[in-house]
Amino acid sequence: MVLERPVVAGFFVALILAVLSLASYSIIISIYPALAVLAAGLAFGLLSALVAARRLFFLAGATPHAALLAALLAVLVAGGVSTHAYMLTILVTTALVYITGYMIFSGIEPDIATSVLVSLSASTSVILAYYAKTSSSGADIATIVFGDPLLVRPWDAWMAVAISLATCILVVLSYKEQVYIGIERDLAKITGMPVWLYDLVFFTLIGVVVSAMVQVVGFVLEHVLILLPGAAASMYARSAREAILLSVSSAIIAAGLGLVLSLVLGISPAGATGLVMLSIYVALVARSR
Repeated sequence: MVLERPVVAGFFVALILAVLSLASYSIIISIYPALAVLAAGLAFGLLSALVAARRLFFLAGATPHAALLAALLAVLVAGGVSTHAYMLTILVTTALVYITGYMIFSGIEPDIATSVLVSLSASTSVILAYYAKTSSSGADIATIVFGDPLLVRPWDAWMAVAISLATCILVVLSYKEQVYIGIERDLAKITGMPVWLYDLVFFTLIGVVVSAMVQVVGFVLEHVLILLPGAAASMYARSAREAILLSVSSAIIAAGLGLVLSLVLGISPAGATGLVMLSIYVALVARSR
C-alpha cells in the first residue's frame, strides 16, 4: 500500500529535526541529552502505536505511576539517582506491569486490573516520596517527576538508545499480531496464536521503556508521549503501517523540535517536547475530521 504524502513528509521532517537537534546540542551543550530525548521519542512512538493497537490506553497511562513508585524506591535503596537505582527501577516497574498483565490475561477486566495498579502505585509513591525527601536530595525527586535531560550521563544516553533499538525490533516483529489480538483476542486464541507470548512482549516493552525513560523525560511527560502519538495516528492513518510510521514520526518531531526550542527559548526540553506533541495531536485530530 502506498503511503500518503503527509505521512512520508512527516517522516522526513522527523529525520531533519533529529539531526538538527543532535548537532545543536553537541555544539552548545552535549550530544548526550539530545541523544537520550530522541531515543525516548523513538521508543515511545513505537510503544504508543502498540498501545493503540491493543486498545490499552488506560493501562499505558497508569504505567508511569508504577515507574514513579519504582524510581522512588530505587532512590531510597541506592541513596540517589545512580546506575543501581536505574536498574532497580526497571526491575520493579516491569514486575508490577507483569502482575497487572497476568491479571488481565487471567480474565480480569483491564480497567479493573489497571485501577489496582494505580491505587497501589499512587498510595505507596506518596509514602516513599516523603521518606525520599527527608533522606535524599530533593533534586533527585524533581528529576524523576519533571525530568531533566541535561543531567543525563553518557551511560544513560546509550542505554536509552539500546532500549529504543530493542523496542524497534520487537515492535516490527510482533506489530501485526498485536493489532490482531487487539481487534479479536478470543479469535486469536481459537486460531492457535500464542497470545501469551505477545502479551509477554507487550508488557515487557511497556514496563522497560517507561521505567528506563522516567529519568530522561520525567513522570509527567511520559503520560503525553505514551498516549498521544498512537491516539493521533490511529485517527488519521488508513493502515497499520501508516499508523506506526505516523506515531513514531510525531514523537520524534516533538522530541527534536522540543530540544531546539529549549535552546532557543531557554526552557525545559521535557516541557517543550510535551507542548509540541500536544500541538501535533490537535493538528492531526483536526485534519482527520
